[in-house]
Amino acid sequence: MQFIRNALESYIVEREQDSTNNYTLGNVVDLKSVVQPDGTINVTDTTHVTVMLVGIDEERREGKRPYYVPTEDKQFFRLNPPIELDLFVLFVAHNKNYDTALRDLSDVLGFFQAHPVFDAKKYPALNESVSEPDKKPWQLITRLSVTLHSLTFEQQNNLWALLGSKYLPSVVYRVRMLTLFETTSDDKVASIDELNFPKG
Repeated sequence: MQFIRNALESYIVEREQDSTNNYTLGNVVDLKSVVQPDGTINVTDTTHVTVMLVGIDEERREGKRPYYVPTEDKQFFRLNPPIELDLFVLFVAHNKNYDTALRDLSDVLGFFQAHPVFDAKKYPALNESVSEPDKKPWQLITRLSVTLHSLTFEQQNNLWALLGSKYLPSVVYRVRMLTLFETTSDDKVASIDELNFPKG
């Protein structure tokens, strides 16, 4: 989420090149809830876009296999297959000037039209928050795919009612293939030392 926030802000700042309207790094995109716990709206006029996670879904696929992690005693820990998550991310344009808010929303759409896929090789910042990648490889993200998730008017109404706010110019994107799996296990299995094939 932080990577998406930073990449989007850099894109908008470069595209707009308009410091008089506060299009400068640190002043364009917020990553936070659009509502406070008490239900009050949580957007400011000093920024342009707020990014918020509004849902998580699991990609269910057949044929997933467990992972085996070697141990020091030449055995293996058996780990359950990873879960593949899709994130539903809300982008809200809330500048006090409505024309500017619509321009900001257009910038969000333009960003993901130009950058529908992020992979770690092309975007090393994708994993810059991982402090020990060698010791914690499960924190690494290899690829994110982003697609526009269209909502019906009824779904939009339900979403904003859930948030407790009136509608603001916004879009929802589906971020696919964020993979997570538990890296501890009590299920230790012995290594395979030899293969026995039937005779004949």
